[in-house]
Formats: sequence, structure tokens, C-alpha cells
Amino acid sequence: MSKIEFIIPTWNRPNQLMTVVSSIFSQKDDRWKIHVVADGIYDGYQKVKDYFIGDDRIKFSELETPGRDWGHSPRNYGLEHATEDWVVMTGDDNYYVPVFVDHFLDAAKPAGINFVYCDMIHNWTEHQYYYVKSQPKYGGIDIGNFMTKRIYAQQIKLDTTNVAADATYVTDYLTKFSRIGVRYIPKPLYVHN
Repeated sequence: MSKIEFIIPTWNRPNQLMTVVSSIFSQKDDRWKIHVVADGIYDGYQKVKDYFIGDDRIKFSELETPGRDWGHSPRNYGLEHATEDWVVMTGDDNYYVPVFVDHFLDAAKPAGINFVYCDMIHNWTEHQYYYVKSQPKYGGIDIGNFMTKRIYAQQIKLDTTNVAADATYVTDYLTKFSRIGVRYIPKPLYVHN
């Protein structure tokens, strides 16, 4: 049975981390797994980790040498160690509507699909949220609102020297693996804060 592995980089934002993890635990479909990768160890992270201790649906890892590179090193580490068929790289400031997993795995059923994305709600300024119609291109999509096949995603690394590496990852992926296997869900199933 296919599952989505959510890779969540985090650093010193335990409240946001708890929000995104809780949104995944609230999914109506249980075909998911979480890998939280901390960019170093800090007290708040340890409290979140302790809260979920013993739950095999969530794994915690810490980078020995913090990258402090906008979450790119933790995402690369999570990708390298991913085991599920599908991956979603996200951030600790995001969250997902309760039908995200269900809709995404349904959209991925046809043979040949390797990239699925949806629209999103984006918080551009404090307390102002906007509906964004996503497009699978640089600047048209966020790292958290698309899902890729793990076997392909692991062939591309995020450039840890580039603040926009999460955006260039999309174009790198689609350039290398073509747009033939792309599936679009015209619903806002993801919120980026």
C-alpha cells in the first residue's frame, strides 16, 4: 500500500512544528508517515519529540552539524533516508487539510504519475490569507504543496547555498523527469504560513 512520507525540517519553532504534525495526525486517511529533521537540537524540539515518543508513525532525527540553510540540509537528509513510495517536503510553519493524503494518493493512482500538486492558501502578511492557484514552475508552487515519487526525488538534492533552493527544486525535478506524469488537484489542500 502506497504511503506519503512527510519530511519536516525544523529549528526552534516548537509551536509551529506541533501544528504541522497535528495536521498530519488529523488526516482522514492513515497512509502517511512523518520524518521530522531538526537542524540541531533545542529544548522546544525535544518537548515535541517526547510528546510523540513510542508512535511508530513519526520519526525524529537531528543533524549533528546544523546547516542553518533555510531547512535545505534537513530536507536533503530526510530525502536520503525516506522509505515510502511518495514524499512531501514541507516546513514547520505549514499545515494540511484533513483530506490532503486521501486526495493526493487518489490523484497518484494512474500509472505514470510522479508529481501531484494542489492549490494553496498563503499567508503573505500577518493575518491575511490568500488563495493561490498553483503552477508547477519556479515561483508558482511551494515546497509543501506537491508530492513526488521517492525514487525520483532522491536523485535531486536541494542546493544548500541557495535561499530559493526549494523553488528551484521544482524546476530541477520537472526538467529531469518531464511533465508527462504531472497531476493537478484544483483545491486548496495546503496552508503556508
